Amino acid sequence: MTSTNDSAGTPTMYPPAVSGEEQGGTAGTSTPTVSDTEFAAMTGEAMTAPTLRPPLSTETASEQGVTATWRNGVRIDALWSIDETRNAFVNVTGVGWRKIYNGRDGAYQALVTLASQARQTNRPVNLREEADGMIYEIYLW
Repeated sequence: MTSTNDSAGTPTMYPPAVSGEEQGGTAGTSTPTVSDTEFAAMTGEAMTAPTLRPPLSTETASEQGVTATWRNGVRIDALWSIDETRNAFVNVTGVGWRKIYNGRDGAYQALVTLASQARQTNRPVNLREEADGMIYEIYLW
């Protein structure tokens, strides 16, 4: 879209109006709409499931009191964000889209920076995902 200025230097074209639902909604609630199939078509890579299975246990995670999941040696192959307060997702290979912890600005910025660097360099990461589905820690080597 090309913008022109009038003789006073003010823009004559404006961006499309935002709908009322987008203005009044809760910040940071959008999610990626790209499916695994669409993502594979865009990148030329098929999403594959992990080949290793977890060890069998007679106790469930809730009985053990487990609230976090460590994912070691995984790769981040995509990032998604939107113009909302602290709202970004990463696509972890073989796991899917996970939201980045959005509780504090500093933590959010650090996690997005690490995820971006991991994506750019294609380096493996270790990350901690809590029961709420958000990533709280990323270790990039």
